[in-house]
Amino acid sequence: MKLTVLVPAHNEEDMIEDCLNSLMEMDVPKEIDGIEYVVVGDRCEDTTAQIAESIGAKVLIKRFRGDYVSAIAEAVSYGFENTGGELILKCDADIVAPKNALDIIMHHLDGGVGRVSSEVRTRTGKWWLDFLMWMRDLNFHIVPLGESPRGAFTLFRREVVEEVGGFDKTKPTWDTAFDIRLIKAGYRIKKVREVTVLEFRRDLMIEKIIKHQIRAGEDRRKLGVGFWRTLLHSIFRGRIFVLYGYLKDATSEFES
Repeated sequence: MKLTVLVPAHNEEDMIEDCLNSLMEMDVPKEIDGIEYVVVGDRCEDTTAQIAESIGAKVLIKRFRGDYVSAIAEAVSYGFENTGGELILKCDADIVAPKNALDIIMHHLDGGVGRVSSEVRTRTGKWWLDFLMWMRDLNFHIVPLGESPRGAFTLFRREVVEEVGGFDKTKPTWDTAFDIRLIKAGYRIKKVREVTVLEFRRDLMIEKIIKHQIRAGEDRRKLGVGFWRTLLHSIFRGRIFVLYGYLKDATSEFES
């Protein structure tokens, strides 16, 4: 099988080299007989593309913003349409993966699993924020409401994407929207706890965390997640601004 390692990137010159080096140094399962490393340079205004090319990755320059609600979904779809791997490993551009990551998660992608993801740990370089991220990671291991694996480092098959009709243009989060289609088609989504990738967010601040939570609440409503599930998520996860974003979006819809 041929594998496409797909990295959507928007102005990621600070992290793209570390990300690609870690991906290129991963152990390759014996089932893989060819790999292409592809960076989708999504409206970049920095040196992301030049750095990626100097390392040996193929770069797809995407200068437009089309009709996808989610920019990430649009970049993933663009990369998907312009590559040829039977397997797709999608990786965020601020991720550093361990050497054994691909070898482990690939063997969890059996016929009934539509998408398999790793654990993700966020690091900022600020000790107090890293402590908060550590507390959040511990909380995420408690999943009475079920688990929704992130799409930061995730593997899926091309034929499955085509079977479910591709990535949804109308939804705000590419991975959750993709999962909804997979589940409707009878597939499972799996997170592999044996693999942990590191997400480096050196620009992360409290203000960005709050804005991200508000946007997540708005997205949950657009995805059709129920109020009570969102309320429990906000309380249990300590993400009160998710509920605010959910209710704020509902109020906006009512007023319009």
